[in-house]
Amino acid sequence: MDGILRLNDYDLESNAAVGAHDPSMLWDPVTRRYYSYATDTYMPECGLTGRIGIPVRSSADLVHFRYEGTALSEQAVRQGRDNGPYPPTRAFWAPYVEYVKGEYRMYYSATRAFGSSESRIWLAVASHPLGPFENRGVVMDTWGTDDTCPNAIDPHIIWEKDRCFLIYGSFFGGIFIKELDGATGLPLDGDVRAFGKCISKKHPRPVIDGPEGASAAYEPESGYYYLFQSYGWLGDGYDIRVGRSRSVTGPYLDREGRDLVEDSMGVRIAGSYRFRASAPHAGGARADWAWGGLRGPGHGVPFYDPQRNVWFFVHHIRDGAAIHRRYDPRERRDSYRIHYMMIRPMFFADGWPVLGPEPYTGEDLGSAVTLGAGGRGFPELPGGRWEIIRFDENRNRMKESAETDAEAVKRMTDSGVWYRCWDFENSRHTAAVSGYDGTGAAFWGKYIDS
Repeated sequence: MDGILRLNDYDLESNAAVGAHDPSMLWDPVTRRYYSYATDTYMPECGLTGRIGIPVRSSADLVHFRYEGTALSEQAVRQGRDNGPYPPTRAFWAPYVEYVKGEYRMYYSATRAFGSSESRIWLAVASHPLGPFENRGVVMDTWGTDDTCPNAIDPHIIWEKDRCFLIYGSFFGGIFIKELDGATGLPLDGDVRAFGKCISKKHPRPVIDGPEGASAAYEPESGYYYLFQSYGWLGDGYDIRVGRSRSVTGPYLDREGRDLVEDSMGVRIAGSYRFRASAPHAGGARADWAWGGLRGPGHGVPFYDPQRNVWFFVHHIRDGAAIHRRYDPRERRDSYRIHYMMIRPMFFADGWPVLGPEPYTGEDLGSAVTLGAGGRGFPELPGGRWEIIRFDENRNRMKESAETDAEAVKRMTDSGVWYRCWDFENSRHTAAVSGYDGTGAAFWGKYIDS
């Protein structure tokens, strides 16, 4: 079990983060451990051999994880795979698990086939976070619908006091929200075919794929609900975006007040990126591995850690090394095969979330200093060289870092945070900045002089 993200290490015994896709996170107050659930993946080189049933990983500290196997019971797997006259579902996707009223509730997706909009979201329950989880029933069903309707996939749960809401959907008809019965976790009106309300949808003439992988959080200090989602193809173009609303049911807007329904894709807060690297943390499984940055962050969940009283964002990310690049002749574009779970600190700057530039490794996040508008001003940032990456909208592809200095970082920061962390790319301690510049573009900064 390694606490630092290890690229080029594909052994689940030493690197439990490898192979995780569409991860979620649960803090269990009973066992007092963290549990991450993910999509079924087939990666023999990582020890994931094709058994389906929702893989789960656990941790005592949110840094060192252990692969625990799959969580669904054999009966739940048979039920979830059953597509009647059609071939059985090959894998289950995007689970979300929460602890409610003394039971563990898992919402997961079963689709007719990859790329299909005919899918179901199941609710399974258990008395332990490792399972076995038994199906309670279907929560949302879009079988027999066409591609103009929402897809019953990628579930996430958000509570508004005692009211429980399901957020779901991808591509096709957009992202929807639907109220559930908080006592059972099943639809409040009993109708598994009722769509609910659309809260995000791509423009009628979209420039990139999406949205998908939506999740939501309420931040009490700002009084806003935040809707996170991903746009793009699982290569350089995949990213993380956000909108906010005063109401859980929307409308969700970007920083310019544009609606995420057909008007805006949201504020882009992360995408494929490459900081300069002298010693990236690599396991060494392939001798021809070479640093190529990190690509396609996305399909993640906000996670408030009650142990540390801080926020994180948990998502998958791909190793950008050239040996992992695969060209898809149907899509006529590249993707990257090897993916990992990444846990980033998340802060709120002037009412908007920002993600930390580096993976979380146990550092003290409570000492982060708010910068710019609404904050306490600028501290004495370390002088010397800094690297900056801006997630502007000019190119939805790999962002390369640019060198600058502390004074330039201060000038460009409209709002953000400053904190100390571990430099993943260079294996040393450093200072980092994450925020928004005067144009509203999110950016990351990192001190690079030792």
